[in-house]
Amino acid sequence: MKKSILLTVMLGMGTALFAQQMPDAEIKRSMQWLEDLETLVKLDTQREDSLSGKDLNANGVRDDVEAYVEEKFHDDPFQEALFMEAAQKIQQIITLPEESSVDEHLKLDKELLSLYTCRDYILYRDNEENIDQQMLNKTLFKARVLNTEERLSAYIEHKKKLPLHFSDLSDDALVQEKNACLARYRSFKDSDTHAAANIVR
Repeated sequence: MKKSILLTVMLGMGTALFAQQMPDAEIKRSMQWLEDLETLVKLDTQREDSLSGKDLNANGVRDDVEAYVEEKFHDDPFQEALFMEAAQKIQQIITLPEESSVDEHLKLDKELLSLYTCRDYILYRDNEENIDQQMLNKTLFKARVLNTEERLSAYIEHKKKLPLHFSDLSDDALVQEKNACLARYRSFKDSDTHAAANIVR
C-alpha cells in the first residue's frame, strides 16, 4: 500500500507537469487546484503592483514570501529549504520574458515540480502523521506566492505553454527522481548534523 502511495506521489509530478496546450476550458478542468488558489489568494494582505514585488536582500524570493516560509516551516529546515527554492522557481517562471522559449518554461516547471515531489515523497516515506495538513500547506504556499491576479495569470499562462511530454512518466525517470530526492535529503541532513556539531564545539 505504502509503495503504491509513493508511486502516486511521484506520478503526481508528471500528471500536473505535462497536461498543457489544450483549450482553456479543458485546462480549467484538468487543473482544479487553480480554483483553490483563486480563493486562497484573498488570505494574503500584501498587494504589490508588479510581478517581482519587494526583494530587499536580492535572493530571488519576495520578502513577504520569505517571511511566510521561515515562520511556517522553522521547525522543519528541510521543508523550509525546499519551499524557499520553490519560491525562487515560481518567481523566475512568472517573470520570464514573453519571448522565452517553451524549453525555458519546461525546464523551470520540471525543476519546480521536482521540489514538490521530493517533499511529498519524504513526507510519505517517513509516515507523516498529519499528511492532509501537509498537503494543504503546499496549496497555501502556492497561494501566498501567487497572491495577485497578475501573478496568478502569469503562472496560468506559463502552464498553457507547456507541451505534452510523457517520457518523464517512465519507470526509469521515477527511479532517478526518487534517488535524486533521497541524495538531496541525506546531504541536507548530513550538513545539518555537521553544523550542529560545530555549534556544540
